Amino acid sequence: MLRNILAAIVGYVAMAAVLFVLFSLLWLALGPSRAFQPGSWDVSGGWALGSIVLGLVAAYVGGKVCAKVAHDARGATILIGLVIVLGVVTALMPVEMATGPRPDDVSMMEATAGARQPEWFNWLNPVIGVVGVWFGSKKLRA
Repeated sequence: MLRNILAAIVGYVAMAAVLFVLFSLLWLALGPSRAFQPGSWDVSGGWALGSIVLGLVAAYVGGKVCAKVAHDARGATILIGLVIVLGVVTALMPVEMATGPRPDDVSMMEATAGARQPEWFNWLNPVIGVVGVWFGSKKLRA
């Protein structure tokens, strides 16, 4: 059982690392002018779509890593539970968002802190994570 718990943690860390790298690349590709609506902190459709795709990719990788480390399918099941719990907690947490017009040139850290996504998007993230982990973990489907 300890190995399955460790596998879930390692899978989650892998998801976080992949997300950091992929979102950094997406930021470099889009820049502030295409990541946000003009003059606003609201994310663009391209950023939202990219977030969904990158979230699925990262969760898939996390599921793969977890399945390789885990003793059996319970490792991936624990990871799915972790994704759901942390995703719901994150969606419920109040977030202080930037106000006023967005400057033309913002850093990735400023963008991360100030970005406004639709409320429903916060609830979609755990679903994306569960789907990605499920597909990434062959042990759940075998």
